[in-house]
Amino acid sequence: MLPLPKTVIHKILCCVVVAFFSSTLLASAQSSQKEPIILAAANIRPALEEIAQNYQKQTRHSLKIIYGSSGHFYQQIVNGGKFDLFLSADENFIDRLYLAHQIPDNGVIYARGKLALWLSRKAFDAQTDLNTFQNALKGPRITKIAIANPALAPYGKASEQVLRQWTDWPSISHRIILGESVGQAAQFALSGSVQAALLPVSLTMHPELQKNGIILPIPDPLYAPILQRMSLLSQHEVAISFFQFLQNNDSKRIWKKYGYE
Repeated sequence: MLPLPKTVIHKILCCVVVAFFSSTLLASAQSSQKEPIILAAANIRPALEEIAQNYQKQTRHSLKIIYGSSGHFYQQIVNGGKFDLFLSADENFIDRLYLAHQIPDNGVIYARGKLALWLSRKAFDAQTDLNTFQNALKGPRITKIAIANPALAPYGKASEQVLRQWTDWPSISHRIILGESVGQAAQFALSGSVQAALLPVSLTMHPELQKNGIILPIPDPLYAPILQRMSLLSQHEVAISFFQFLQNNDSKRIWKKYGYE
């Protein structure tokens, strides 16, 4: 076979080089456009899903949202996990990340959470109020109460504060069923395995919890304010855009709709 002319070889090499760098640039562009990973406290799921749906309709950007306990997410970030945005149920986790120089600022408060008492209709009638429940705590009527783990979730901490004011904690501690997050505590209520649960107002709006339970708001003075703070964890363009979207007037109306201030 005759050898190829130098001009032909040169053109082939040029094409190969251009193709290589084009594919490299494309891969790089695709990588930079990947959907942001957003860590979100379990209690905000109903509200955040509606806000995220509005955002994706308007911008055509996709989001990867992971729900769970703020305490677990904090540990993952500290241990080097790579994420783009953190919506914590407890502002203290954001403050601690800032003090540890894990984030450039301490973000913004996006909502103030509210606590409610859910009671199973199988155990209580429609006339039940908070005083009736407090009296029931002193007897054998209530055997299981679901709350989020106070060590991991601010709503769990608030729930413990409330129960300690209502009754002698050692006398009911063995009746407390801990969920890793408020989402899991709500699952205990949905399954019918507990007679009572202390949950965020937003989660008590679930149709099944409304149908099978009695919802009683818990007065604010009974627990420390639950200030929910969020912070960017990277400079991902879509994460920054969504961070700003979460604070606009339309999003604020949705937060309020689900019981947040």
